Amino acid sequence: MEFTQAVADRHSVRDFTGQPVSREDLVDIVRTAQQAPSWMNSQPWRVYAATGRTLEEIKERHAADAADGRKGRSDLPVVSRTEWSPATQANMAELVERIGSDLGEAASDFQPAQARMFNAQAVLYVTIPVDSSLWSFHDLGAFTAMIALAAVDKGLGAINAYELVRFPDEVRETMGIGADETVAVGIALGHPADSELAAFAPSRVDVDEILTIKD
Repeated sequence: MEFTQAVADRHSVRDFTGQPVSREDLVDIVRTAQQAPSWMNSQPWRVYAATGRTLEEIKERHAADAADGRKGRSDLPVVSRTEWSPATQANMAELVERIGSDLGEAASDFQPAQARMFNAQAVLYVTIPVDSSLWSFHDLGAFTAMIALAAVDKGLGAINAYELVRFPDEVRETMGIGADETVAVGIALGHPADSELAAFAPSRVDVDEILTIKD
């Protein structure tokens, strides 16, 4: 697939079929993502892939916690939307509006899809060392973006979601992740379902709103 097409096709897929993701595709996706920019080639990331019975165990525990109303305790702090900048708050408000207007009745499935982890057939948990430099967070963003694009190139969908790292203690226990690693990002992968929820893609702001060029 051409790079520009992969970028154009990428969006957060929130509904997957039950078709498994092959081990070969997971390896290829992570190998491709390793070409992401990295400060002084530090490559701080580590990836833990949950599939099959292991993922089912995580899903079961996650669904139970969500049903019980357990409060999330992600490794990275969650900041109230009211504390974000005005521009980012406006973008988030537009997303909420688009969910209602674009999805119609399907909007009612938006929240439940999170509790079932989007029916993902693979989840990649990406970690960086505890107390990492802020430059490692730059690397983390670049690496996880590459994962999403590499998934599209394989004909798969992906979503980076807070919900996937909402209960990191369960992920650590199941995946064998040490206390010296921050469970930073969860990426759900799978074959996109034929549904409005899977196809939903919010718009981006016009490039003129974010780009300044000075000759």
